[in-house]
Amino acid sequence: MNNIENLFNYTVGQFEAIDHLLTMGVGAHFGALVFFLVVSQFVAPKYRIATALSCIVMISSGLILSSQASLWTDSFAYVDGVYRLQDLTFSNGFRYVNWMVTIPCLLVQLLIVLNLKGKELFTTATSLILAAWGMIITGYIGQLYEVSDMSMLMYWGAASTVFFIIMNFIVGKKIAAQKSTMTGGTHETIMKVFWLMMFAWTLYPIAYLVPAFMNNADGVILRQLLFTIADISSKVIYGLMITYIAIQQSAVAGYLPAQQVLGKIGFDVKAA
Repeated sequence: MNNIENLFNYTVGQFEAIDHLLTMGVGAHFGALVFFLVVSQFVAPKYRIATALSCIVMISSGLILSSQASLWTDSFAYVDGVYRLQDLTFSNGFRYVNWMVTIPCLLVQLLIVLNLKGKELFTTATSLILAAWGMIITGYIGQLYEVSDMSMLMYWGAASTVFFIIMNFIVGKKIAAQKSTMTGGTHETIMKVFWLMMFAWTLYPIAYLVPAFMNNADGVILRQLLFTIADISSKVIYGLMITYIAIQQSAVAGYLPAQQVLGKIGFDVKAA
């Protein structure tokens, strides 16, 4: 039992709150998948891979969260007025496996709408993906100790934070350097994307640290709430903003479907 979720009994309200949070995450990601598939036709080929990557993120995250929701309900049974752990155990480790796929996709999406090309795109993406994987792997190791050794949880959390800072520094530097190349007023939107990333990605380390400051059943609810808000913000809302930037820049570049759809929903199509 490597996660605190397996240490406690839960009231009906506590158990259902976690079940509902996990289910909400599933619905948000699969609903967004439909949206991204529909609007991909309005994105110019130059940016379409960004929308395709959003679809990959939605599928990967939706499937993992669906598995998490099923594992939660299968791991506990209602006995004597509370939900008690059975033969199975619940694990947040699956989230880290998912992040190994989704975070590189999210980062590459950003670089595409920032208009990076060729060698610069490749080298920047490589640096970001390596930093992201370092962050995820060290975080995964750390969460294995959250029940047995709090000092190791903190040690590996600190190591993960180093990679987190490196990754965010690279992202911030590239946005600052490239926002002047963005058209259709999207240089303002990209700054909103940056602050969304900082907000959402900071929720994950807070969730990681929940065993250190709220090691009880309510702490489990808090952690799953933080995970859900972070997932929807950093993947669904982030993807919507990236897609808007892609469509806006496509319209300014003369891509007719983008101009038509922006006109229909009331957005002005004009160069920055």
